[in-house]
Amino acid sequence: MQIEFSEIAKKTLAENIEFLKRVWTNREVVIFLEDVKRITNDLENGKYSQFQSSFHKTKSVLIGKKHVRMFFRKESETKIKVLLFFDMRQDSQKILELLQ
Repeated sequence: MQIEFSEIAKKTLAENIEFLKRVWTNREVVIFLEDVKRITNDLENGKYSQFQSSFHKTKSVLIGKKHVRMFFRKESETKIKVLLFFDMRQDSQKILELLQ
């Protein structure tokens, strides 16, 4: 399965990493990045259905001490698109704005 990161996913991942670098230790940032890699590998290996559905055929998983939710969607039989990395301590209404 091919994994593609949307522009907003790339941007929000970078923003989350920068925030985490300011408030977490380097080890915790590494663990966060390992979570991203592990989930990406799971998706590449066809484990899409194991994740919880969020809305409109979008699935998600909590990563990084369960503070960040990674949203993704199956675009075709061969491609999954990572849509967004969202810090769950923010207003949840912002998720809908970012996913549009």
